[in-house]
Amino acid sequence: DVGRSSRTPVKHYLLDKALGKICGVLGNNSPKVPCKASSTQPLICVDLCGGDGLQTEDHEASPAIMAKHCILLCQKGKPATLDVIEKSANTYEQLVENCGHYPSSIVTLTNGDARHYQLPNLKETQPAFIHCDPNSVDQTPLSRPFVAGFNRYTTYLVTLGCNVGGAKRTDAEKRSQWFDYVQMLIEVLPKHHDSILFWLNRDQSQWAYLLSMPKVWAGEFAAKAVLDTGKMWDKGVSSLSYSNQRQQFKDELCRLFLTKGEYASR
Repeated sequence: DVGRSSRTPVKHYLLDKALGKICGVLGNNSPKVPCKASSTQPLICVDLCGGDGLQTEDHEASPAIMAKHCILLCQKGKPATLDVIEKSANTYEQLVENCGHYPSSIVTLTNGDARHYQLPNLKETQPAFIHCDPNSVDQTPLSRPFVAGFNRYTTYLVTLGCNVGGAKRTDAEKRSQWFDYVQMLIEVLPKHHDSILFWLNRDQSQWAYLLSMPKVWAGEFAAKAVLDTGKMWDKGVSSLSYSNQRQQFKDELCRLFLTKGEYASR
């Protein structure tokens, strides 16, 4: 049931709306948009934890969501590519079965360890979008060498699985990797971008998501996302802005990553 739980629609909503917003802006030919998609610098999209790509009546799949937007952007004459990486050989076979029909000139499916994947040398005004949905922090393919390849127009959606399978029973040193992980992503945040923390209220597994996007969109996007995703998770979804609510943002990370005792005595 991995990738198709009651929590998954929230993640897929954020992925669909964020990447859709980016592709919509790139495709409208506005001279005010500082990043450009062109034949020499296509939009680069990467799904680092592709999964099986299965679409059902009730659930979408991240490779399908991302492929949809890349294909639509290409149809507008703005080139885009999507690399989907899946580590498990068995899951990769299902990924090919479910997503192998997408144009190979746009979508590339790879069976391999995403920790070995490297971004191409992004040009100064080239847009890129990274999606990373690991099972645990020590399995994430995002690393400092990887994010060092980001440019000023790289955005991301990453999953923070804070207590999945009772992860908070592990030692504090291992869980501290979550703080390092978020700090790594914040450090590469350009001045004109914000990072928004979304989390599912009163969720025993404490799923949360970190989404970066231009500051000019962030407030309105977050407000609508909280309203819409609250209909998907019956206890509601909350959000905080790193740029505008930094202390609350940091405190919420402590609540997510620490045990109740650690949080009380922090």
